[in-house]
Amino acid sequence: MNNFSNIITNMDCFTVRSPDYCWMLHSICFVSFPIYSIAIIVLLRTKSTYFETYKHFLTWHTLTNFISEVYNSWFLLPVVHLPYPLLRFTGFMTQFGFSGLFQFYTINALIHQTAYSIIEMFLFRFKASLFNFKSTSFYTYLRINVYVFRITLFLFFVVNIVTYFYALDQQTISKRELLFNHPEAPWVISCDSVVVAAPFRDPITMFNLIVWMIVVFVAFTSTSSTSFYLWKYLRENEHRSPAVMRMHKMLLITLFVQTAIHGIMLGCPNLLFLYAAFFGANHEMVAQIAFYCLTTHGLVSTIAMMILTKPIKIAILQMFKCPFPRRSADVAQYSASNKI
Repeated sequence: MNNFSNIITNMDCFTVRSPDYCWMLHSICFVSFPIYSIAIIVLLRTKSTYFETYKHFLTWHTLTNFISEVYNSWFLLPVVHLPYPLLRFTGFMTQFGFSGLFQFYTINALIHQTAYSIIEMFLFRFKASLFNFKSTSFYTYLRINVYVFRITLFLFFVVNIVTYFYALDQQTISKRELLFNHPEAPWVISCDSVVVAAPFRDPITMFNLIVWMIVVFVAFTSTSSTSFYLWKYLRENEHRSPAVMRMHKMLLITLFVQTAIHGIMLGCPNLLFLYAAFFGANHEMVAQIAFYCLTTHGLVSTIAMMILTKPIKIAILQMFKCPFPRRSADVAQYSASNKI
C-alpha cells in the first residue's frame, strides 16, 4: 500500500482538477499587482503630518493583503475533495516539499495577521475620532479584544510549534482512518500535501479550529461595533461645525464599506471553512467561490481604501496629474481635530 501510495502521490499530488480554478487564481495576481504597487508607493510618499501614523497601519494592512494573495494564488493553490473534510495544496510549497500541515499553519497565520491588522486599524480610527476616548467603556472593550487577540495568536504560534511533529502523526492517523471509512475516496488523500480536519479525534485540529473561531468572532464584533458606535456618536454630535461633520461622515462611510468588505469576503469564507471542518460540505463550487473571496478580499479592500481615503486619493490624482477638488479649509479643520 505504501509503494502504491507513493506512486499516486508522485503522479497526482500536484494536479488541480479544474484548470479554470488555477487560471483564475493566477490571473488575479497579474491584475492586482499594479494596484497594490500604486497604493504602497502613494502611502510611502504621503508626507502629511496628521496622516503619518495612520499610513503605517494602512501600509501594514496592504502589504499583508498582497502577501496573502500571492501566497494563496501561487504557493498554496488549495483544492477540496468534497464531501471529505480535507484540503490539498498544489502550489509551489508542495513542489518544494512542505507538508500540508505546515502550509495550513502558514495560511492560518496570514489570515490571523490580516484580522489583527484590521482590528488595530479600527482601534486607531476610534481613538482618532474622539477626544475623550480613554474615558469611554467602549475603549476598554476594544482594548480587551486586542489583548484577547494577541494572547490567542501567541498561543497559536507556541502550541503549533511545540506540537508540530505530534500533529503530523495525528494527520497520518486521520488519513488512514478516512481511507478505511471511505474506501471510495481518492488515493490522493494520502499525499503529504493534504491536511485532514478531524476535530473530534485530533486535539491539535480542535485547538486550531477554536483559535480560528476566536479570531473570526473578535474581528467581526470589533469592526462592526466600532462602526456603529462612531455612527451613534456622530448623530449625538450633529451640533459640531459642518466641515468636521462632513469629514466624520466620510470616515463613517469608509468604516462601513471596509466592514462590509471584510465581513462578506473574509468573514463568510472563514465561517464556511469552519462549518465544513465540523459538519462537512458537499458543494465544491461554493468552496471555490470562498477561496476566490479569501484571495481577492485584500484587492477589493485596497481599491476601496484608495477611493475613500482622501489623502490617498489626492496623492494618486497628483501622481497621474489629474485635477481634484480642493477643500483645504475642511481638511485643515478635520486634521486639527483628528490626529491621523
